[in-house]
Amino acid sequence: MSRPRTTKVRDVVKELMQPLATRTPHPSRRPPAVDRIGAHTVKSLLSRFGSPLCVFDEDRLRLAYRNMLGAFRALWPKTRIAWSVKTNWLSSIAAVLRSEGALGEVVSGFEYGICRDLGIPGKDIIFNGPWKSDAELKQAFREEAWVNIDSHDELERVLKLANGLKKPAKIGLRVNVKLNYPPWDKFGFRVDESVTFEAARRITGHKKLILAGLHLHVGTYVPDVSIYRQGMEALVGLALRLEAELGCTIESLDMGGGYATRNTLRGVMLPGAATAPAYEDYALAVTAPLLAHEKRFKRPPTLTLEPGRGLIDEAAKFISTVLAVKRPEGSQQTAILDVGVHILPTAYWYEHEVSPVRDDGRPLGHWRLAGNLCMQIDVIREEVVLPELEPGDRLVIHDVGAYNFSQSMQFIQLRPNYVMIRGKEAHIIRRAEVPADARGPEMLPRHLVSEESRTSALLRPAD
Repeated sequence: MSRPRTTKVRDVVKELMQPLATRTPHPSRRPPAVDRIGAHTVKSLLSRFGSPLCVFDEDRLRLAYRNMLGAFRALWPKTRIAWSVKTNWLSSIAAVLRSEGALGEVVSGFEYGICRDLGIPGKDIIFNGPWKSDAELKQAFREEAWVNIDSHDELERVLKLANGLKKPAKIGLRVNVKLNYPPWDKFGFRVDESVTFEAARRITGHKKLILAGLHLHVGTYVPDVSIYRQGMEALVGLALRLEAELGCTIESLDMGGGYATRNTLRGVMLPGAATAPAYEDYALAVTAPLLAHEKRFKRPPTLTLEPGRGLIDEAAKFISTVLAVKRPEGSQQTAILDVGVHILPTAYWYEHEVSPVRDDGRPLGHWRLAGNLCMQIDVIREEVVLPELEPGDRLVIHDVGAYNFSQSMQFIQLRPNYVMIRGKEAHIIRRAEVPADARGPEMLPRHLVSEESRTSALLRPAD
């Protein structure tokens, strides 16, 4: 009578002793198929724009902006958002957020130029970053951009440049606080050091400079909202001291970005969807110190936010095609995709959610998803449960809006089309690259020019 049960237990134990790569996943792990992005089928998008393809959803981006701003303004009405251009510097992304009322937050002259080309005036640009050239600082001051001073060396240069200003410029001071590990201390002045107060004193003592704000960026992908509360407590404390002892008026307290999304960090047990705070959670943490000390300010300061990932990450997806499948005996079965880490660098630190475009009931398996670059480290997912894959199958990789384009590169393969959908519309916002885009700046020294190379349209002799 016990024979069938013994056999069943033996089979279960045998299966559990098998390597994970060969063990059949439980049916509950079957991922739902995703055959549409917004109002568009994946098939229709690929037929128009090819694979791989990055798709931004304009409506989702606008909704994220409105939800974030609304969550903060419900508690602190004087809140503004400055879009972190470095997170994704495609002009169409910045233009969408600008049309919603966002300022531009930049960390280079290159990014500053993107904002100005879109018609964003200097007064609506915040210039951060550990280094700004004299020419960039002069332009920023001339066009009344808000500059946050990052270091003692930069302060010395600003004090000299300010002598040539026609009218006083409002500037901010970037500070850092030891709140997490590793500490985010590459930038700014330690908030609790005497040299920080001395820097503020020198600014307020200059006839052409007005210390009007403080800036703090607590880190990147920070799901612990208490860190934001502690950061704002430090800013409020410093601001009140500066107003009381130096007579300045702190008009803006800037809490930067770093807001987490539902992407799952590698090596973390719980998925990002379970650990990422809502906008309302961040708003409660950030505004609590402001509300507690509101009446102590000369006038309530503007709360400035500089989100990047928190707005764009979940508004974009990559569509990819399986190019080849490898099933080595006793090892992880691998699918080679047409998406590599050269255009999806966040795969190095995220476990991006991946969905099949169609699911016809094929058995589930543990899959390693690798890119098509000639590199062993070109891996999109080390292990993911998907239905049986075959060449030609399509996959959707979720939440890829932040940093992937900004940090992409022309390596072995060129960048594909980037499109933006709005309702039933779909527009190319950056066309697929051709060899001239990568090789156009090259020049060949004359002593290396051959008869054969003279015929190349892409190789120009160097002067």
